[in-house]
Amino acid sequence: MITRRLKITFVFALLLVLVTLSMTGCSGSAAVLAGSSWPGVTLFDGTAYMAFANKVYAIDPQTGDVRWSFPEKVDNGQTFFASPAVTDDIAVVADYRNSLFALSPADGKQLWSFKSERSHFIGGAVIDENLIYAATVDGVVHALDRETGVETWSYAAEGNVWSTPLLADGVLYFTSLDRHLYALDAQTGKLSWKFPENGSDSGSSSPLGAMVSTPVLYKDVLYFGSFNNRLYALSIATRNILWTYDTTNWVWGSPAIDEANERLISADLDGYVRSLNLDDGSLAWEYKATGAVVGAPLLDELDDGTPVVYLACKGDPNLLVLSTSDGKEAIKPSPLRAEFTTKILFIDTGTDIRTIPIFSSPVAVDGLLLIGAHEGNNTLYGLDRETLQEAWHFSPITHEEQVQEQQKQENGEQPESFLTSPWMNAILMITVVMLMLTLLRRGRPQK
Repeated sequence: MITRRLKITFVFALLLVLVTLSMTGCSGSAAVLAGSSWPGVTLFDGTAYMAFANKVYAIDPQTGDVRWSFPEKVDNGQTFFASPAVTDDIAVVADYRNSLFALSPADGKQLWSFKSERSHFIGGAVIDENLIYAATVDGVVHALDRETGVETWSYAAEGNVWSTPLLADGVLYFTSLDRHLYALDAQTGKLSWKFPENGSDSGSSSPLGAMVSTPVLYKDVLYFGSFNNRLYALSIATRNILWTYDTTNWVWGSPAIDEANERLISADLDGYVRSLNLDDGSLAWEYKATGAVVGAPLLDELDDGTPVVYLACKGDPNLLVLSTSDGKEAIKPSPLRAEFTTKILFIDTGTDIRTIPIFSSPVAVDGLLLIGAHEGNNTLYGLDRETLQEAWHFSPITHEEQVQEQQKQENGEQPESFLTSPWMNAILMITVVMLMLTLLRRGRPQK
């Protein structure tokens, strides 16, 4: 039986451990409670805007240098992941705390904020001339005044919405987990139509699955994928299905339109990349990646003019460059490897480098490919588009340490002493653990 003395000793030792953890800056509980995802990256007018964890960054895409970050004071309970929406005078970012923020693209200063009373945002926003549109997880689409952030109208879908809406010709299209695609009048928020009306594929026996990606509109046809392992081509004039294509797994990311070949390029969670003819959905070519493809394909061309599609996947190698004409490898597949800091009792012991899963969509800019990663010490990479070799990388941790050091110097603070360093905290942690074990051993009742 455990004695009263042993109980008191154990509680005392546990309190010491908790105090020590707080001194070493452990924020694991906050990380567990916060949402997690992969970085959302948007390129606009020579700046890469990235939302990841508790910060939004404006980054020079050629060097990886930070131009500004938001918010200035980090809140461990706040997380950003949706790709920012950016124009000349406004950048809109959403967080997992039910808030939407309007920032100045020049310096990251907050212009206004909007808070949903019911749910948080997963998908990003869309910016119109007068309104900003974004959907919360509970299925409500909000239209906000661009200047003030005041809600103009809202529309409630039948189920959850994870996707970013598509705005085209005064119509707002969005997909939902409730197995419908919606079309709203962008100015009034009134429902124009939804597909399908009865929850099945235009009367067929196969129900439409949940959808999380943004549909693509090309020549009055909407193209989108579903969690029922199927791709769709839907006429917006008649709301009739022009064709479908059966995949082997869920289609998570948006497709890309290969206009030169009049084809659609899409990928599924089994890693199959397919090019389909737009007129009838027939297969032009197919390529099997080493892992699931979650992000959207990126169409571009190499320096010699070869049209290619860039894709990132979960496997090894995790970066692909395929010819859009026949699906063959235009560049040898390359693994992007991340550096991980290894620790023992909060003491850095070295680094481990390994290939990581990539769920984000590649972004192209001036000879470089931008890749967001949710694992490892670095979050954003700039790669040479011809060789896939690293040109630079960005680490939020390193950036925050540099900012803190600069602030200390500006405030006239002294450099960190050994007594307040992580090494001293680690030594204290080891001492407390040894003390706890000693006290527990002494407190054992004798036979």
